[in-house]
Amino acid sequence: MKNVIDLVETQVEEVRDSQLISDDDSSASNNLTRARINEMVIKAVPKNKDRLVGLGLRAGSSSSQPPIPDPVIMEELREKTDRIEALETQNATILTQMAEQKSTLELQSEQVAETQRLNRELLEKMRELFPTQF
Repeated sequence: MKNVIDLVETQVEEVRDSQLISDDDSSASNNLTRARINEMVIKAVPKNKDRLVGLGLRAGSSSSQPPIPDPVIMEELREKTDRIEALETQNATILTQMAEQKSTLELQSEQVAETQRLNRELLEKMRELFPTQF
């Protein structure tokens, strides 16, 4: 692997040097893209049965078998999904109750305002009828 790393580092330096020379010392394009460096690594690493030795599967290849899900993780996922659903249901119930309470409070507030208005009218009439006592 060390020789592959050295080879790729040398190639990267050569490309950067050639970019600097071809750009007439402008810094607009002296960076190598990650994709270009990855391409250099893939070309430099020895291959065995579509695997890059020391790097695992190639990016474009796929395994013949899908990964087997861990039963413990899947059970935890089910439990968390159930918990989320229960919390969403509980949240919807609470929001409905709060909306009902709000409308009840608004109705009661209107009733209190009407009662206060009637009390003021009654007090005014009493003052008119009994000016000496109020």
